[in-house]
Amino acid sequence: MKITRDVVIDLWPVYQSGEASPDTRALVDEFLKQDPELARRLREEKSFELPESLPHTLHPDHEMRTFRMTRKAIHKIDFTLLFAMMFSGFAFGRIVSDTSWDVSPKNFAITAAIAALFWIAFFVRLVRKVKAL
Repeated sequence: MKITRDVVIDLWPVYQSGEASPDTRALVDEFLKQDPELARRLREEKSFELPESLPHTLHPDHEMRTFRMTRKAIHKIDFTLLFAMMFSGFAFGRIVSDTSWDVSPKNFAITAAIAALFWIAFFVRLVRKVKAL
């Protein structure tokens, strides 16, 4: 198998952080001996260095906390979506029940406007959640 410069560049952050296996370290060292230009570039460029602010250890129950947060997010009811769907159904029901042409569409318009407001609120919250990620 031929090792290329791109493979060594991909392995460099792991190598530099000390998390690489001995075999990977030997592979990178051997390649850099054959390519001193790449070795010099990797060691000089700041973009390949890990930031000092990275945490090196996580809390012991980090995985369990993440699991609980994910489970809560999945089972959480989004009331804006619930009310948007509910009022959309009410508006549809109102338009179907008022098809006699002798009833004012005022009730339908009010119900549809309330549904539209809930849909807008739902999508605004959804966009904010996505941007927060």
